[in-house]
Amino acid sequence: MKSKYILGLVLITVFFFQELRIKNLEDLFNLKQIYNFNLPDPISGNLKIEKPEKYLILYGDGSEGSQDIKNGLEEIFNFSKVKYDSISISTDEVLDFSEYSLIILAVENYSGLLKENFLGIKNKVEKGGNLFITQRSYRSPFNQMAGIEKIGEFIETKSFNLKKDIFPGLKELKPGSIIFGSSGLKMDLKKDIDVIATTDTNEPLMWIRKYGEGKIFFSNTTLFQGKIFRGIMKQLIAYMEDVTFFPILNSKILQIDDFPSPIPVVQNEIIKKEYGMDTSEFFNLIWWQDMMGIAERQRLKMTGFIIIEYNDLTIKDKIIKVGKKTFDDLSKRGRELKSVGGELGLHGYNHYSLGLKKEIDYEDYGYTPWESIDAMKKGLTVAKDEIKNIYGENFNIYSYVAPSNLLPVSGKKAIVETFTKLKAFCGIFYGEHEPGLLLQEVGRDPDFKDIYSLPRMSSGFFYTDTIIWQIYNAIGAYGYLSHFIHPDDIMDKERGNGKSWEELKAEFEKIFSTVNSNYPVLKSQIQSEMTYDYSIIENIEVEYERKDNMVLVNIKNYRGKFDSHFKVKNKKIVKVLGGDFKFISTSENESFYIVTVKEPEVKIILEDL
Repeated sequence: MKSKYILGLVLITVFFFQELRIKNLEDLFNLKQIYNFNLPDPISGNLKIEKPEKYLILYGDGSEGSQDIKNGLEEIFNFSKVKYDSISISTDEVLDFSEYSLIILAVENYSGLLKENFLGIKNKVEKGGNLFITQRSYRSPFNQMAGIEKIGEFIETKSFNLKKDIFPGLKELKPGSIIFGSSGLKMDLKKDIDVIATTDTNEPLMWIRKYGEGKIFFSNTTLFQGKIFRGIMKQLIAYMEDVTFFPILNSKILQIDDFPSPIPVVQNEIIKKEYGMDTSEFFNLIWWQDMMGIAERQRLKMTGFIIIEYNDLTIKDKIIKVGKKTFDDLSKRGRELKSVGGELGLHGYNHYSLGLKKEIDYEDYGYTPWESIDAMKKGLTVAKDEIKNIYGENFNIYSYVAPSNLLPVSGKKAIVETFTKLKAFCGIFYGEHEPGLLLQEVGRDPDFKDIYSLPRMSSGFFYTDTIIWQIYNAIGAYGYLSHFIHPDDIMDKERGNGKSWEELKAEFEKIFSTVNSNYPVLKSQIQSEMTYDYSIIENIEVEYERKDNMVLVNIKNYRGKFDSHFKVKNKKIVKVLGGDFKFISTSENESFYIVTVKEPEVKIILEDL
């Protein structure tokens, strides 16, 4: 009898492992990448907000710099659901300033300002309102109010040093050349200013001055005209106000372009010298193992962007499928990425930017233009079919990164008509306009409204103060970090700068350990998770006001929980009804939190510091 029981147990064990083996084989050959982007029906809160926080932007009609500041303010206010009005400084209407807690002057030329409106702003500040002056002006009627006694010649400012902790970690940075070209004025100032930022020679660049019951912020620069100071501008506005509640994307994304991709078996001098390996051995045995270790230690999820084949085929009839070695390379590395919680997006059939002749300076990039939109679609269709062959039928692509970040309208059309489940184009946020460059604002793509624009904010393996500044500026504006790299950066003269992999990986990890140390609340996400979170907040409407030791927040079109930056003067949070909170930092008399909204009505309970 015992032998029968033993035999039965053996058979059950064999069956169990056979089933497990079959299940693993199914998992091995058929991966799933299906993300649900469906939103719940919206609901709205009914809290009565009697005097919601609201800002006024006054801008100059004929000034490009004024328009740049205005556009930047409107982008961050629209994103964070700030209530505001934008009005020309030259309006012939006498304005009522009573509903605004903050007035922002994005103006250099005040010649069209009505005397009645000047006196209205002056009276508003005297009685407790705040005034935020975004750029210097030689003949501003507000200069004396801001503490300026005498104005001299124009000067170029080539350095920037914060003196206040307006955002964690920002004060210690020396960002360098990103501020070159800023213009200021030589000034004699009153003694009662509170300096926010200076030059290296200790000349004040930004300051706050009390005026009556209110405050005036003054920027003796043109720095706010650029995107690189947009998040800092938003955080300085929060620093001025008694309370701010700004919805954000509380997300941390690491993107790897050209991953997975065919691995060329070549000798590289740096890799050969350091490891005695060819590139294939290095990327499989060293690089990828190190990347997985960094991701685990720094709490990162990785989104890879697949290249199907490295070839120069851009003519429809010549486009081919991949060979077996390419198939094996893509399969192995893609499955490893998925096994550690990653996601795959698309980088291209090949590495030739999608577009037609004259839409991109192809010669400058060493690329060949595509023959037609149909040729692009043929390449993309081969990519789509190969992805299904490699990973299975239940494998969808939701995000796209363009080779060299170049994507004109024809390329967009080819992609959205081929990859019909696509949700996001991930271009770049910082840069100068050039033909075909996918230089994005956060929101919807201007040409294809069903696609989200979610730009990357930083890149590379190097640690520099400029890179950290870019990251903090983006977190300050939108609340997310999106950093991208290429596996072959080590082999590129510019992107690798001749450094060894040991040097590069140490600097790369330092980027994330620095951010995690100063700002540890970011959620690790894949691209699709962040895309969904953006859709949650895209159409919400927010009203909030402070009443004694409580801040009331009412949300319309609420579709699910989201995070917000919350700053408050001289108080701290003790409880959030309708949500949760996480402490970020305290600086001087200001407390900084993440408030997670879980219901359309939120009450934030405060007490004195």
